[in-house]
Amino acid sequence: QLQLWDTAGQERFRKSMVQHYYRNVHAVVIVYDVTKISSFNSLTQWIEECDKNNLTSDVPRILVGNKCEKQSKQCVKTQVAQRFADLHSMPVSHFQYSQKHLFETSAYDDSESGHVESIFMTLAHKLKSRRPMMKKQTSSHAFHRADVISITRESSTGRLTDGDNTCWC
Repeated sequence: QLQLWDTAGQERFRKSMVQHYYRNVHAVVIVYDVTKISSFNSLTQWIEECDKNNLTSDVPRILVGNKCEKQSKQCVKTQVAQRFADLHSMPVSHFQYSQKHLFETSAYDDSESGHVESIFMTLAHKLKSRRPMMKKQTSSHAFHRADVISITRESSTGRLTDGDNTCWC
């Protein structure tokens, strides 16, 4: 089961739902806007909140810089963000898709959106390497009865848009 919580950094959600966020958390993806230094500066608060809610170092954390298609407006340089990821023990992935602590991506630019898959594949590998995610099946018959869900991305015409904000949701 995969459950994602996205509060878009809004304080009203952060304060009212804190207990719900951290219950049974297995991984954390912390996203900041590369065009807003205030977004990057708030990362420390998110890290502290994780620590206060007993998310130990065995819970994988990945840092993601979003809106990387806006290079001319970039306020947070990749090297600065990488140092932050290193400083906060966001471990190196040994998965084939990434050897990075930090990902930069874009929900707008199709050529950059492929990094989203790498983010989740890296997390899946980290989680799997820490503990088995599936119980062993007792028979091959039970295994073959499992439901398969295929998730595909809409074509570029299927995007939802709200001014400058574009997403695949």
